[in-house]
Amino acid sequence: MKDITQELKQLDKDILAFIQKSIAHDDEKGFNDLAMRAFELQFEHIPLYRRYCQRREITPQEISSWDQIPPLPTDVFKEAVFSLLPDQIARTFTTSGTSNIKEQGNVSYDEGGLNLMDATIRTAASEMLFPDGVRPMILVLAPPPEIAPQMVMVYGMNRLIEYFGLPQSRFLIEEIGFDIKSLIDALRTAEKEGVPVAICGGSFGFVNFFDYCINKGIEFHLPAGSRCLDAGGFKGRSREVGREEFLDLCKGILGVQRGFCVNLLGMTEISSQYYDNTLKNHLQGLNTQRAKSIPPWARVQVVDPDSLEPLPEGETGLLRHFDLANRGHICAIQTDDLGSIVPGGFEVYGRARDDGSRGCSLSIDEMTRIIEDGS
Repeated sequence: MKDITQELKQLDKDILAFIQKSIAHDDEKGFNDLAMRAFELQFEHIPLYRRYCQRREITPQEISSWDQIPPLPTDVFKEAVFSLLPDQIARTFTTSGTSNIKEQGNVSYDEGGLNLMDATIRTAASEMLFPDGVRPMILVLAPPPEIAPQMVMVYGMNRLIEYFGLPQSRFLIEEIGFDIKSLIDALRTAEKEGVPVAICGGSFGFVNFFDYCINKGIEFHLPAGSRCLDAGGFKGRSREVGREEFLDLCKGILGVQRGFCVNLLGMTEISSQYYDNTLKNHLQGLNTQRAKSIPPWARVQVVDPDSLEPLPEGETGLLRHFDLANRGHICAIQTDDLGSIVPGGFEVYGRARDDGSRGCSLSIDEMTRIIEDGS
């Protein structure tokens, strides 16, 4: 098998440049060319994926468009390792829809793949989470990387702190549990000193904190420019919360306006992140439908659950992702998330299989439970 070092080095350089152009650029031909180059390498150098494609009678020589690349279902990462450079793995993240370790999968990254993911984090967050250039104190409702190195959400939040956060930014879940006192103290300090805050974490981490505040009669009036970034969904082990209720809680308890509340869709199986267009549109004075914005280095399709054929805009089906930053494992990923294409991007409605939220969301739910005698 030929040495792919130089070819991969050039591909990484080209994908990185494509990512760094910004969210706004639109280059269908450029995306397609890069997707086909990545597919050719993955087909040639990931034997399991090659056999998967061959069973479908699809090879790089027989197709010419990114939407013809065979997607792998997310469940396969629970059964096998798919890596372009299996002898150069730098980080492995765990994927799970439940807390059952037997149902966990693994997604591995080489250094080049991590660099591409880092670029997606920086570019997307700068334009969708911090488009106003605010440098806030970032408070993360999650454990730090040294406690949870396997959680891709933790990796991403750590990058947000590195790229955008003030020095006092930090994680708030320790080995002994949720450091609620430090969170409250930090928010009170931010109020007093007028420092904008970005509270980030799993959606249910917020809900557990809000429940605590309601029980204790605590409210905050965070400085202008403060914002909330919640990742995942609102189906936890304790209760369910609708998006409207969540936004009301952000405003009522934190003093953060709806336009500054952003939901993030991230998955261990894909390197990129999908942000709500809420904050960007709010700052631009646009009164448009909320949607997950699709960055130019990714594509999203909605497919029929039975035929797996693409559906037109507005119809509900399973979400399928094509991500150039996934060049280290598999660029085309078929999920069991339900959603639809809408103006400005796509929306997510839940999972086709009712087995709970994604692993990170459930983990943060468990980690941020407030035990009264330890609060």
